[in-house]
Amino acid sequence: MRKFFLGLFLAFPLALVAQQKVAIVNTQEIMSTLPDVKAAEAKLQDLAKKYDADIKTMQTELQNKAESLQKEKDTLPEAIRTRKMQEIEDIQTRIQQSYQAMQEDMNKQQQAALAPIQQKVQAAIQKVGTANGITYILEHGAMLFVGQDAIDLTSKVKDALGIKATATATPSTKK
Repeated sequence: MRKFFLGLFLAFPLALVAQQKVAIVNTQEIMSTLPDVKAAEAKLQDLAKKYDADIKTMQTELQNKAESLQKEKDTLPEAIRTRKMQEIEDIQTRIQQSYQAMQEDMNKQQQAALAPIQQKVQAAIQKVGTANGITYILEHGAMLFVGQDAIDLTSKVKDALGIKATATATPSTKK
């Protein structure tokens, strides 16, 4: 009798797991096909070009001052030569600080641009998961193995977001 209850107790969790549905979704594929993401990337690229132009301007200024100092260093009085060397160091410091500030701003801009899109995708995943009675949805790229019986919801999430299917989409196994 005791073995019977022990066997029943051990089999009960297995029965619960068997009833749960697990699916996968490829959010990278979804995000890459969203027009909102492409627009955000274009905006970020424009900002990056502006930042690059600013850095190049500062680098040109640095190069010009360094060349000028190199040409005149033997004829300049010590005080002027020291002042010009300090100007060059200041420009180098300014370039480094500007570069760091620009990188931080680019990261903030990227996060700000993608956050609402990611929320939109997450909401669609939850909606499709609920509609299909899915217990767990896992990221496709994080899986070490995906069996033939796996439920791939990527195309259904795309449909929920209004993304038209493309010929290059990866075929899903079971829907």
